[in-house]
Amino acid sequence: MTDRLGRPEKSGRISDDRPWPQWFTYGDVVVETCGCRVINRVSIRTWYDTVKIPAGRPGEFHTLTPATTFQELRSAFSGAGVKWHLLAQEHSLPQFTVETEPTGLPGVAVHFTFATDERPVVAEAPLYSAFAIESVHACP
Repeated sequence: MTDRLGRPEKSGRISDDRPWPQWFTYGDVVVETCGCRVINRVSIRTWYDTVKIPAGRPGEFHTLTPATTFQELRSAFSGAGVKWHLLAQEHSLPQFTVETEPTGLPGVAVHFTFATDERPVVAEAPLYSAFAIESVHACP
């Protein structure tokens, strides 16, 4: 990754009591990496007015204006034949999350979290973040 994108802008430990995994940021993209250098999670923070994503060369970024709603993403899933389901909320935050499992990638899930007001699930809810998570990794 550093060969392609250069050194990350920020980094740190996930847990204070263990050296790994660690997180690294490239703009608004956060990459979590295991000590064996396998990427376990990639997330994009979309709650800002603009979002910086790597352009594929060190130090270069594209700036986007995130404006995706739950209804738009649900329509895109339907058009692409992507199955999804709501995740149970483990907290009382004003948000909800849907999960998809990419075809052909066992153990990988993508979570899309949407911000809401007091109502639980609304079509107009804006995308707050997206996480690609690899859950079956075991270090060699």
